[in-house]
Amino acid sequence: MLGELTILLVWGIFLYPAGDLATKFLWTVVVCGLGMGSTIGALLVLLVVGRLWGAAAIAASTVLSTLVLGVGCNLLCFQLDTHFFHSFGGAENSGLFLWNGVFMAAVGGAITGWLVFTDSGARILTRFGV
Repeated sequence: MLGELTILLVWGIFLYPAGDLATKFLWTVVVCGLGMGSTIGALLVLLVVGRLWGAAAIAASTVLSTLVLGVGCNLLCFQLDTHFFHSFGGAENSGLFLWNGVFMAAVGGAITGWLVFTDSGARILTRFGV
């Protein structure tokens, strides 16, 4: 959700302010944030939880996130933005749009893997009551 809110602020408000803010919010937070967050969460439970820990789990989380979010979801969002929404700069900055999505998905997957599948990450989550 934090990543999607960042995308909304940077791409949807700061870089490309034109368009309906409510639609941008619903797309980034509801569809991408909740929908794809749930998808990655389910895949992590099915493929990583109870099987991997530490560096291997971080690597698996990074690969899953990069493939599902950075490639699959990002290509879908790119097509939708380029052809229908015109709200996040897909047509204007195709390369930046696509590479930013891949990079952010990989970083988010690595951070998620570290927080969920390491002792040091678990201590941080515990401090926040998660």
